[in-house]
Amino acid sequence: MLVAVCSRCHDISHGAKEMKALTDASRITLVGPFENSISLYHANGLVWASVEQWCRVLEAPYFMPDFFRRHAEAQLIHLKAGTFIASCGGVTVYRWPPIAATLDLWYRSWMTKVTKNEIGLMDKEKRAASEHFARNIARLKAWGYELQERELQNAMNARMTQGQSTSGLADVNHAINAIQTLATATQAALTKHDIKLTNHETRIDGIERSTPALRDPQAFVTVKQRCLERSLPFAVVVEGRMNLAQACGQYLQRAGMQKGSSQKERLDGSSLMADVATWRRMDIDKAIDSYMPDVQLPNLEGKKCA
Repeated sequence: MLVAVCSRCHDISHGAKEMKALTDASRITLVGPFENSISLYHANGLVWASVEQWCRVLEAPYFMPDFFRRHAEAQLIHLKAGTFIASCGGVTVYRWPPIAATLDLWYRSWMTKVTKNEIGLMDKEKRAASEHFARNIARLKAWGYELQERELQNAMNARMTQGQSTSGLADVNHAINAIQTLATATQAALTKHDIKLTNHETRIDGIERSTPALRDPQAFVTVKQRCLERSLPFAVVVEGRMNLAQACGQYLQRAGMQKGSSQKERLDGSSLMADVATWRRMDIDKAIDSYMPDVQLPNLEGKKCA
């Protein structure tokens, strides 16, 4: 189900646009990351170069030109702002971003091989060249972005008069000073606000700790402790011979409420200590309500834990 088409029709079928031609490009000689000279194309403050030129200035290994030719154009799909590929004198040239993206792609593939211990299977010459190149990736990328930023700045300066340049610099410095003043004032206000919030938080915590009824409804406590928190007479007889604490314990047991870890508690009228079950405060309150329905229970929904 294949159809033979020319390169132009193939590109059009995939939505490719006709490549822009650099009509006002000039040649400039720049110093590369290894103090080597390279002749590149320059147009409107942007630096362009062919795959071969980029590889030469980066001192890329012998196999990298093929890698760049296969992948540099594909990286353009991730770059949305501006034009990054063009034609200059019949030669395809690229700006730095797709070259840097291709370097990242190669470096990821190289680190994958290292992680999987596959580099031992590589040709010794290719492995040595790859290791050397991988060590320099960060340096190469930094150089490329610095190069582009420098050329853009030079292009801006070239279009401004001395007065505009001086005025523009003064405006920038004024803006920086204004931002720093605002930042200082804002920082002071935020610091004061933080202190107030901390004080309020401390006061709220104190109020909650001094009001037992507002304690965490999800926490596990004994029935006796919850009765004491709510100032209820846990020893009052409420059913048969059972006092409130005993009756609530049986209620919770029958209802299958979730238990917490046991706590040591002194038995009523005795010096003996025994393990006593713990239950969630909210479940104990339900048990209390079943025996003492007239007791007002504070609303525990949405309360902060103390």
